Parts: sequence; C-alpha cells; structure tokens
Amino acid sequence: MSVWQRSSGLKVLSRHIHKFTSPHTYQFRGANLITKLTGASQSHSLLRYKTRNFETSYTNTRQERSISSSRIMTTTPVTNLTDAVVAAMRTLFPEELADSAWDNTGLLLGQAPSLNSENETGGTVLLTNDLTSAVVDEALQEGARMIVCYHPVIFRPLKSLTTKDPMQALLLRLAAERISVYCPHTAMDAASGGLNDWLCDILLDGDHQANRTVVQPISRPLPEGQQYTGYGRTVELARPVNLQTLLKRLSAGIGDQRYMMVAIPPSLKDLTKTQEISKVAVCAGSGADILKDTDAQVLVTGEMAHHYALRHTQLGQIVVTVFHSNSERKYLETRLKPMLEVELETTAYGDTRVIVSKADRDPYEVIDVRGL
Repeated sequence: MSVWQRSSGLKVLSRHIHKFTSPHTYQFRGANLITKLTGASQSHSLLRYKTRNFETSYTNTRQERSISSSRIMTTTPVTNLTDAVVAAMRTLFPEELADSAWDNTGLLLGQAPSLNSENETGGTVLLTNDLTSAVVDEALQEGARMIVCYHPVIFRPLKSLTTKDPMQALLLRLAAERISVYCPHTAMDAASGGLNDWLCDILLDGDHQANRTVVQPISRPLPEGQQYTGYGRTVELARPVNLQTLLKRLSAGIGDQRYMMVAIPPSLKDLTKTQEISKVAVCAGSGADILKDTDAQVLVTGEMAHHYALRHTQLGQIVVTVFHSNSERKYLETRLKPMLEVELETTAYGDTRVIVSKADRDPYEVIDVRGL
C-alpha cells in the first residue's frame, strides 16, 4: 500500500500499510519519493505514529525525499494538462489492471486543439464518480479543463453522437468547451491502494495485523508493484469485532451514511446478537460476481441483486449494501485528490487545482413515505 504525502504540510494522508498474504511490495510515495519495501516491519523507521487516529508524519525534508514518481510519467511526452493527468492516473492505476473483457477505461474524451498556440499550464481538474448534467454545469462554473470520472462515460461503441442521448449530449457540451474526460473504473478497483483497499482500511480501523487477500487475482502480467493485486478483497481481522462495530466504521468511512441495507441469515433474529466477525469480504460498486464464492462471514458492497443476496443468507452469510456509488464516492476526496496532487506537483502542472464535485450524488434516496 502507499502512504501518500502532500509537500505543503508533509502530512501523510493515508495511514494504513496493507499486508497481503502473497509477497507484496509496499510503496511509500511523496512528491519526490518512491521507496519500495518488501515487508511492513521495514517501514517502522520511516514513520512516527501519533497517539490518535493512527496518523503518521514524515520528518524528512523535501530534499531528503529521493526519486520522484514523476520519472514514471516522463516516459510519455506531456504537452498539456490532459497528458499530465493521464500520465499520473496511469502511474497510480495502470490501465492494464482494468477488466477489458467488458470495461472501458482510459481517456474517453480528448481535448480539442486550441487556436491559441501558447502552452496552457495549470488549470482545474474536477473529480466525480458519475457524469451528470449537474456535474457538467459545475465543471463549467469552476473553469475545469479536465474531468476524472470514475465510471466510464462511454461503454459501448457509438454509431452516432447526438443530443438525443443524455450522456452523448453531455460529451458534446464538454467537447465544445475543450474539457477532456478520463475514466479509471476497474483499474482503480483493482490497484494496490485503490478503492477496495480503501474499503478494507475503513473496516480495519487501524488493525495492521489483519491479513488481506485478493478475492479474484489478475493472472496476466502486470506492472511492477501491482503483481499480486486484482478484484475484491478479503480481510481476516486480528481482533474480531461485532457487526455493529463494522457497520459504524463503514458508515463513518464513506461519509457518515445513516442508512444501509443488511441481508441476514434466517437463523439470525437480532443484529445486536451476532457472533464476533473475523472475516470480511469487500467489493466496491456491484460485487455479486466477485464475491459469490467467498466464505467470509460478512460481504460489503455497493449493491447486490436479490437472488445473490438470498443465496448468501442461506449460506449463513451477512450482506451489507450502501447503494452503488456510495461505496466509491468518498474515495475521491480522501485518497484520489491528494494522490493526484502529489503526482502532478513535480510536473509543469504542479499548480493545478484538483477539486471534488459537490454536485455528484447517488441517484437513489431513502424516503419515509409517512412524511409525504
């Protein structure tokens, strides 16, 4: 796992080191740093833990932080902000990790050429989980030059591009304003330090002794540092907890969500009397296919179809869902924003403003009809 650091305050923003059962490389990244360790024990000399919230900080100065991760980005010529962000995203979440059998990741809308021959530096990048009309309005108001949208804005080949389709209309608006769109999706899911590792961190709440494994490993050759990753995660807690504790941790981590849907086994009549939970499986978004064969006691995902959930309850497992995008959105603020800032800061676009959409939201709301 990576500990991400912002140069301005040298504040470490991600505090957990991931421990996989397979041999794993831990990467400590800063604006000028890639230090690779082969075990968590070697990291202790680099970190100073505070007593609250397991926060950590470096005592290294900027000059002492060795090789910049931007050296990876320089392999592709960077001529504009879009190129810089694409290179940074590919460094953080290599596109080779995406499930290309059905997914569509990468730069899905390029930036139209400018009539102005001068190079454009800086600018604003907007992070969003989904692309909607409200998000496009926000991007225009904020003067964004690029959008990083987690979900793909184009899934299937297009035979035409018209305003009759809502998504196509949005893409035409963005193209007219020279705003590009990059979509990482399953590459971000699978990556070390990506969405599923973030969900694990939330549930573990500082339990550094927990074993973490990949539910569906990627068998094809992968980039350095990503060899043992894949889709979904299973964690075995060193200190078992009850279901109430897990749900409260999850709620706090994804943005203090008040309501969740929980499918429980027929034998379980009272959620307050569940056995201690020692094994949990997670998959951001729609996790039914990824988690279908896990033997974890609790399955955490964004959404799961009725018959999948019913099967798991008959097997004695508990299913927790929080709505699809609610299992993903907070990652943009807590992890992706600082990670992207770090990757850009040693490039010509180090003054880029990275913001998280305030208009982006899950389409579903829980309504009490008694109040209607």
